[in-house]
Amino acid sequence: LKESGDAFPPQVSMTLAAENPRTFPDMGLADARHILFSDAASSNEKEEARKLLMQGIERDSMAPFYQALCERLGEAPNQALMTKMQDSNKEELTKLEARVEDAKENLGDTEVRDALVAKADYFLQIGDKDKCLEAFEVAYEKTVGAGGRLDNILTVIRGGVFFGDLSVVKKQIDRAEAELEKGGDWERRNKLRVYKGVYLMMVREFAGASKLFLESVATFTAVELLSFKQFVYYLVISCSLACDRKTLKTKVIDSSEVAQAIHETPHLKEYLTYFYTCKYDEFMPHFYHIITSVSKDRYLAKHVRFYARYMRLNVYRQFLAPYKSVTIAAMATAFGVSPQFIDEEVSSFISSGKLQCKIDKVGGTIQSETLDERNVMYREVIKQGDLVLNRIQKLSKVIDM
Repeated sequence: LKESGDAFPPQVSMTLAAENPRTFPDMGLADARHILFSDAASSNEKEEARKLLMQGIERDSMAPFYQALCERLGEAPNQALMTKMQDSNKEELTKLEARVEDAKENLGDTEVRDALVAKADYFLQIGDKDKCLEAFEVAYEKTVGAGGRLDNILTVIRGGVFFGDLSVVKKQIDRAEAELEKGGDWERRNKLRVYKGVYLMMVREFAGASKLFLESVATFTAVELLSFKQFVYYLVISCSLACDRKTLKTKVIDSSEVAQAIHETPHLKEYLTYFYTCKYDEFMPHFYHIITSVSKDRYLAKHVRFYARYMRLNVYRQFLAPYKSVTIAAMATAFGVSPQFIDEEVSSFISSGKLQCKIDKVGGTIQSETLDERNVMYREVIKQGDLVLNRIQKLSKVIDM
């Protein structure tokens, strides 16, 4: 890895944790690592990612992280740098181990726990995933009280997010929710909402993520996981896909907290505003830029095709809702695209059952087929009833045997 490159374009946010009080892991490094391996990133962005990674690696002597990164890149590590960092790691771990032993022999349980947490934090700082998880588990067993246990769990969740291990994240979120039933202050509860929202976003559950983000926006304190600028970005991205117009207006567009940071991300305010106000020809250029940023985002990149498709579906549904019939040419003009593009787009959504309408090729129109809500509910009840009857029949055969 070499240090070189230009600054990131505005839509890519990657900064080292030095902007805030030091917390580990450094999520800026995880962002840089993602850009380095992203097909959507430019060569300049990748070079800047290398530069940021090397700055963080050398600053914190992250020998295990550096080794894993070089293996993934298929490059040989700088042996002089590796030796220097490994020596630094060994020296610091020797001090931390001595602190643990001294606490066990001469001090109380609280001091032992603090020493174990310090050791686990150091493994997290240098990017040693396996030893970090093992050390935090040892520290967790020595921790008494819901508050301390929750702090331990939240740190492990951040580690899981940093290393991209969703199984660790899910397990620790479940553990944290169990601990909260025993007690926990509002700040840790709010932090957990944000952590869980990020996890749900990573597994493509945008509806659940948007709900948790909306509950957290007024009391956001999880700056160790993401900045408020990033939080607002993810809130807008998830809510624009999953929320109805009333929720968008009252809880996002009119939110004073959102207004403080939405302008910090290029195109985000225009994207949300033009979507809500139905100015589709102005919405589409900003939509393109937002999708570009989503394609480079560490949490959202693997969902970019899904997100782009379903946001287009939301927009088309919103446009067609007031009309019984509309010409393809008129819809194309409204979106600033060609009639052929609209024809192909709408046809694909109709064939997949996502849009309830039909295209009259002769007349060049799109005709809405709005379903009666009671009929839809009736069909769903019949469908679910058939499933229940089938399961009862299968169960009765098993019992008879």
